[in-house]
Amino acid sequence: MTDTEASTTGGGPGKGVKGVSRRRLLGGAAVGIGGIVVGGLATTARSGTAEAGGRGRVPFYGEHQAGIATPAQDRLLFASFDLTTGDRAAVVELMKAWTRAAARLTAGQPIGSTATEAAPPPDTGEALGLDPARLTLTFGFGPTLFRRDGTDRYGLAPRRPEALVDLPAFPGDALDPARSGGDLCVQACGDDPQVLFHAIRNLTRIGRGAVVLRWVQEGFGRTSSTTSAQATPRNLMGFRDGTNNVRSDDPDAGRHFWVPASDTPGWMSGGSYLVARRIRILVEIWDRSSLADQEATIGRHRESARPSAPTTSSARSTSPRSTRRAHR
Repeated sequence: MTDTEASTTGGGPGKGVKGVSRRRLLGGAAVGIGGIVVGGLATTARSGTAEAGGRGRVPFYGEHQAGIATPAQDRLLFASFDLTTGDRAAVVELMKAWTRAAARLTAGQPIGSTATEAAPPPDTGEALGLDPARLTLTFGFGPTLFRRDGTDRYGLAPRRPEALVDLPAFPGDALDPARSGGDLCVQACGDDPQVLFHAIRNLTRIGRGAVVLRWVQEGFGRTSSTTSAQATPRNLMGFRDGTNNVRSDDPDAGRHFWVPASDTPGWMSGGSYLVARRIRILVEIWDRSSLADQEATIGRHRESARPSAPTTSSARSTSPRSTRRAHR
């Protein structure tokens, strides 16, 4: 999920920018959700597979939620919601309704039966006839579901996992409260942006009266890889990113992905934790810097992705600025 925005500061067109640091390049990073991606909803979804060509269906029901260890799709639409009801039973009904709808959406089926002319159709219709495009819908709970503003609205505070806390602000962050946090989140991944839009649109529609959309973020999956069959991709700065990410087909992947049964609370067993962050890349500054300075900033050769040898600019590690560059 990368929010690319051009900077209006710095030299004019064609002027080289020396000493580009990640602190300068990566502008304000907004925390989305330090939330739970649960594996223990009323019925859980699994990390299924579909045809690698971008078509097909990823099973919704299974041992774990899909969209976590699923081979990365091309597109993403991440949505955060605030609950507007204080009724715990209404929240339960919302999750049940979302589960039923998600099972149909990921199968490429419309929501509900054919509408009458006298009432709004149950499905908005823009995905009719489209392939499911490997759609996955992953649901998560944010810290504020369990307690918000010191209030335990739903009697869930004793069931909050100890690890589920708001992330602290990191150096260089410019956090926007309106685009951070949320009680619930839905991560929609797939290979067709219209299918993703249709899914989030209809889930939002189903939740009317119980939730409101807080913020959304679009993204594309070619900046990530989840299996050894997928090559390490390049980020928007042109460098390979995520070389050391855990792959889903790693024999030890489950230890990193899924909460063990020995952890508390028990309902989190088989679930996973999610952190969503929006990072602003000042591409205009980056595009005016030399290749040598780009490689010194990242510490790798752009073409081969091999670690770069120390250079005059990258070896000045004793200065405060260079020290910051080395740790960003």
